[in-house]
Amino acid sequence: MVSTIDGKILSGERHEGVMDLGSDVDHQAMRDLESHADAVLIGASTLRATKGIWYPNRLLKIVITNSGNLPWTSRFFTDDPSRVIVVAPKVSETELPSGTHRINQTDTNPIQHLLTELRNTFGIERLILEGGSETNAAFFKEDLIDELFLTFAPLIKLGRETPTIAGGDPLTREALLKFKLIQNQTVGDEIFLRYQRNRN
Repeated sequence: MVSTIDGKILSGERHEGVMDLGSDVDHQAMRDLESHADAVLIGASTLRATKGIWYPNRLLKIVITNSGNLPWTSRFFTDDPSRVIVVAPKVSETELPSGTHRINQTDTNPIQHLLTELRNTFGIERLILEGGSETNAAFFKEDLIDELFLTFAPLIKLGRETPTIAGGDPLTREALLKFKLIQNQTVGDEIFLRYQRNRN
């Protein structure tokens, strides 16, 4: 994830893309991370807001949606529908493009069910989560994030309702998730941080 100094993950409005938030170095860092993964997962809002989103065909691409309102003409789907997995509720009447896979969300432990399905059915062992805020929060809430790569862009956004890297309901003081910094690098005015979950 990339955020402003004040922790915001948008440069404009919620429905607008965020590719201008990080530099070319940040974008390349993301591609480097993706080269070590089996799949990438994003929320539907992120997909709708990022019109030109693109991933290498070797990656399985996963999108989570509650409404089924997805930009079916996006390259996310059209480059290779057979490399796309749509995660949606059973009640959704989403009509998937031919060749696209689907995983039905469950009411009980939906994230745990999803990860089990991704590993057992699709052989995914390394998954990159690229937002948005509520999608990230769902994984943090279940303590399913092993590492966090965070770039601080030299910008201030402000905004009481502007999303941060993770939204959702707040954790109690006793339930705060602890991470340890294992790598940091400064390139120009950006700071690149790598955290590892500390479960001790």
